[in-house]
Amino acid sequence: MGTLLNETQVAEMIGLTVHWLRRKRWAGGGIPFIKIAENGAVRYRQEDIEKFVNARIQSSTSDVRRD
Repeated sequence: MGTLLNETQVAEMIGLTVHWLRRKRWAGGGIPFIKIAENGAVRYRQEDIEKFVNARIQSSTSDVRRD
C-alpha cells in the first residue's frame, strides 16, 4: 500500500485548498480517496496524487484536456 495522507497534507502538496478537495469528493473528478472510518476520516494514497497531477501536465496553454 503506499503512504496515506490526510486532506490538509494533500492540499498543501498540490497547492489547493482543503475546501477544493472536499468539493471534488462530493462532485467527482478529483483525486481518488479512501474513507477509513465511519466517522468520515478520509485519506489519499501518494500514488493517486502523483497520477492525478501527472495527468494534468500540459506543454502549452492551448492543450485541451478531456476528462
